[in-house]
Amino acid sequence: MAGRLARQQERENGVGTNQQAVKFLQQDYETLLQGCLESGKLFQDPSFPAESKSLGYKELGKYSSKTKGLMWKRPTELCSNPKFIDDGATRTDICQGDLGKHISQREEGRCCKYG
Repeated sequence: MAGRLARQQERENGVGTNQQAVKFLQQDYETLLQGCLESGKLFQDPSFPAESKSLGYKELGKYSSKTKGLMWKRPTELCSNPKFIDDGATRTDICQGDLGKHISQREEGRCCKYG
């Protein structure tokens, strides 16, 4: 109960808005961006490595038929000018596939949050 009240008070104080974003695993976008710019390397999230363990376990585990042959790619490996949303979005633009809605929702959130 106390935790719920604390979260409600934080929301009322603007926590979680664009101006006061909540850092995921203490990751700071500006610090991460600066590090990538200085090193000239693309961001690789240590908390979500491009490995089967990031997808889950059992049905989506390392030896699952659903993940067999899965290849991790960056947007620029799929097309030359990738856009997350082009000409607006509708509720049917992104549909659940074999990996399930939780994986795509988590990554859509990362794209929105971290660009």
